[in-house]
Amino acid sequence: MTNEAAFDTTETLLREAAAAFAYPATPPIAAAVAARLREDDSAPSRGLLGAAQRWWSRPAARLAFVAASVVLVIVGAALAVPQSRTALAELFGLSHVQIEVGPATGPEAAVVSPNSFARPATLAEARAAVDFALRLPADADRTLAPDAVYLQGEADSLPLVILVYENEEFDLYQSQRAFFGKNVPEPFSATKVAGRNGLWIESGGHIAWFLDDEGQVVVESRRSVERATLFWEDAGITYRLETSLSEEDAIAVAESLR
Repeated sequence: MTNEAAFDTTETLLREAAAAFAYPATPPIAAAVAARLREDDSAPSRGLLGAAQRWWSRPAARLAFVAASVVLVIVGAALAVPQSRTALAELFGLSHVQIEVGPATGPEAAVVSPNSFARPATLAEARAAVDFALRLPADADRTLAPDAVYLQGEADSLPLVILVYENEEFDLYQSQRAFFGKNVPEPFSATKVAGRNGLWIESGGHIAWFLDDEGQVVVESRRSVERATLFWEDAGITYRLETSLSEEDAIAVAESLR
């Protein structure tokens, strides 16, 4: 992610975080601030230091500084707590993604392929199993057919489609009602997919799982993931791209869906 993109993402997250918290009503300070501004404007200039001192002496300036600091502390503290990270995943527009950060708990999970926790299917069966239009990645004007298709979660009425692209080095998950869980040892990062909020998790040492309709972990779906993961949502559909590609290339795949 470029520095400019990172700055834009940080600004967006700060605005969204600020909007998610309730603030007390603003006290009636307009008159006092106006009087203080008149005093400052009548004072002689003392260069840059004097201007900085006059700016800091203004109640409105100090209030703005404190407010910005509070937002930064809130976001930083929230990102340090696993439960808050789940809430922030929802804040980023990912209502069906659960993120936990820190050492994995429970028994070790093996690295397994989708055929270990999902049933093989045809593309036609997958399309019939869900009530939304499946989207496939495209290369120029050509839609890419998957090497394999799997279905998971049908018994819980949470159908999840997995499209495997072995040569292209990614698996594409799509669902409207299924819930994805992820445990990662390091913080994830915010990103953008076609202007929509997304999450990027670097490769190595993740534990992934699905949740049933009661919010419980589907035990047989719990597994280790060594590849990177890109999450995003679009029109109520949650997408998960598990891949060996770079973040930039993974986003390009995500934005090619049609």
